[in-house]
Amino acid sequence: MKLLIYGAGNNGKIFLKLLKNDYVTDYQITGFIDREKNEEYCGYPIFKLKDVGDFTGRIIIAIANLTIAVEIYQELKEKGFKDIVWFHYKKDALRIEDIFAEQCISCEKWGGSVLPQVEMHIIDSCNLNCRGCAHFSPIFPDDLPDLNLRMYDVKRLKEKFSHIVRFYILGGEPFLNPEIDRYICGIRTILPDTQLYIVTNGLLIERLPEKILQCIRDNQVWVSISEYKPTCAKIHDICRVLDHYQILYEIRKGTSKESFNLPLSLSTHSKFPQACISNGCVTIWNGKIARCPQLMYISYFNYYYHTDLPEDGIIELKENIAGENLLNLLKKDVPLCKHCVRNEIKWSVCGKKAKLEDFAVYD
Repeated sequence: MKLLIYGAGNNGKIFLKLLKNDYVTDYQITGFIDREKNEEYCGYPIFKLKDVGDFTGRIIIAIANLTIAVEIYQELKEKGFKDIVWFHYKKDALRIEDIFAEQCISCEKWGGSVLPQVEMHIIDSCNLNCRGCAHFSPIFPDDLPDLNLRMYDVKRLKEKFSHIVRFYILGGEPFLNPEIDRYICGIRTILPDTQLYIVTNGLLIERLPEKILQCIRDNQVWVSISEYKPTCAKIHDICRVLDHYQILYEIRKGTSKESFNLPLSLSTHSKFPQACISNGCVTIWNGKIARCPQLMYISYFNYYYHTDLPEDGIIELKENIAGENLLNLLKKDVPLCKHCVRNEIKWSVCGKKAKLEDFAVYD
């Protein structure tokens, strides 16, 4: 098998290392493809895509950023390449004999309108209530959503795209919803070829019923743990439970640091630098879709705090917009973008009632 690795960077180097240490032996590496680098990498030549010619082997997209990986896939597809896979490196993944089965996803069925990732709340409230929460979870009530309506949103979404690569189940804290197993089974039925993730602070995992843990395992759902300070103190016990049930999981250690971020300024001329911390985090909620969670939930924020931050850019899922056009709309800046800032704070939780200054500044 002839291979070309798209991406002469760290992920390309990791793929090369894993491939050489694996049981797969019937391969021949032709080289790397890269948009910016030249000459060679790891002892192999670097090509520009225009110079690849009529290569008939397999192309490995070794790019960690999923949005960029999808753009590269579409570029390769337009050039007529067919055997394309995306290398999604998982450091803690269970080892098996074939790297292509273990850590690669075939792009054969992706089609022409690919949504890299989307997220959906199955509950809006949380058990941790961080200051600076980009989803504004501390201000939401504990009400459970209508499962059937949420599943209807997923079906609507599927109709618009040829493929959805990743689907994130979150909140709030998703394990606060006792029906999470029904959500998992419902989403897996609608999206059988999509990677499913549950994003959680992990604090409730030790108390989960066995049927939910088995459901997560049986449906091949990844558990993505945000390691906040309270989670860090219990992480070994949390991992012990997940290991016992052979559940796939990852620990996002970036959030274990002391710093966090207040996401909003009430002014469009803030002293804090404008920054997007949720780029690519497309969100569906209550029959709507938006480019990020801050935009999706800003209407409730305005209602709760009597503010008037802009809500433009939220799109009804029922609108007759084709997937490619919808993708272009979701990439565009919206008026709220001018209010999104980088404002680091020390991580902490809100008091009994979250205050406006827990999420936004006026400067």
